[in-house]
Amino acid sequence: MSTSNQNSDEDSAGTNITTSEKPDLASDLAALNAAQAAPKPLGPPPPPNGGFQAWLQVFGAFFLNINTWGLLNTFGVFQSEYSTGILSTSTQSAISWIGAIQAFLMLVVGVVCGRALDAGYFYADISLGIFLEVFGTMMTSISNEYWQVFLAQGVVVGLGAGMCFMPAVAIVGTYFSTRRSTAIGICATGSSIGGIIYPIMLKKLIASIGWRWATRVMGFMMLGTLLISVSVMRTRLPPRKSGPFINTILLKEPTTLLWFLAVFFTLIGLYVPFFYVESYALNIGVDPDLASYLVIIMNATSVPGRLFPSIIADKTGNLSIMIPAVLSSGIIMLGWTRVTSQPALIAVSALFGFTSGSIQAVLPANVAYLCPDLSMLGTNLGMTLFSAGIGLLIGNPIAGAILDKQSSGQDHAVFWGSFAFSGAVVIMGGLLLIAVRVMKVGWGLAKA
Repeated sequence: MSTSNQNSDEDSAGTNITTSEKPDLASDLAALNAAQAAPKPLGPPPPPNGGFQAWLQVFGAFFLNINTWGLLNTFGVFQSEYSTGILSTSTQSAISWIGAIQAFLMLVVGVVCGRALDAGYFYADISLGIFLEVFGTMMTSISNEYWQVFLAQGVVVGLGAGMCFMPAVAIVGTYFSTRRSTAIGICATGSSIGGIIYPIMLKKLIASIGWRWATRVMGFMMLGTLLISVSVMRTRLPPRKSGPFINTILLKEPTTLLWFLAVFFTLIGLYVPFFYVESYALNIGVDPDLASYLVIIMNATSVPGRLFPSIIADKTGNLSIMIPAVLSSGIIMLGWTRVTSQPALIAVSALFGFTSGSIQAVLPANVAYLCPDLSMLGTNLGMTLFSAGIGLLIGNPIAGAILDKQSSGQDHAVFWGSFAFSGAVVIMGGLLLIAVRVMKVGWGLAKA
């Protein structure tokens, strides 16, 4: 009897426990279903537009710009040194091909490197780029023939610079949206700083230890500053493993097609003064010591040219800054043909440094505006830089060929044809940029 009652009590207790657990189980299932049904966040969070990590990318990209565009801004020193030194038997046009191929490769490898960055291969890209830049510089220092300098400084350094330059704009662009132009403008001042430091350093060292050891010292300085960049820079967006090297959608859009053409024409002529200003100064009787510092003056005035217009561009839009800068640069180059005195040449060089710096500062930010998909920013930048690279490749050698042709049989160099050609193509680029802006926002004063 007692045993039967005991079993009955145990069954009743078991039933009560099961009954009390059912509501908890039901609520857990409901919560699980709700969690599964809740919408998942689409993609990464928006750009932070500031903070320690974001500004650290700007700091790293600053040093990348010193050793890419800053290095290219220094080529005028090499052009002058080669024409009176180991490459004295080569024409001005032939020597300019070294700098032209360096600039071309620095920009066009962006097509491949931009896609590699989108896919998450940042460290592989920048590490190889650092090696090639430094190795090519060291090989330049032991070169004796034209083909050796061409391969070392033109090809190897150019490839390395391209691998280092793309992260300088692609990574920084993903950390900023409303302040993107300011951030990229600060990074771009590194180009000007490099164009100031390296020419002064080379001039002083060439006079004391010769150009070979001067070039090696520059190589070691490049290595040290580039290692700073690779140690602080980090990608923010998740890798996009699949996808094309070229965004074919942009090739079907009239606005972006005109943008590519505008960049192409602008870059054909934009760097001619940087390559030939020292030779031009010597030709009109400027003191040789001052002539060697004209490239430095141009780079010095490009610092405010890169910084202040970039800050304004965050308010007005990048095209609204780039259009007057391009047109002004073209007009200045046309006026360059009438410069015959030392004070006028200093003034024109300083003014051109400011306007050309503005162009280079806002050009990458325009890509993010015209092609707002940040997951393809590296690819889209690569396509833009490819257009720029083609322009740089042909522009300076054409200007050099015009110079050689006009100077043939003369007792002095004749530069007006080279500068007139350069100014005309840059103005053409400015007119195409106006068309891009009109197609994007119309004739009004809207931000663009």
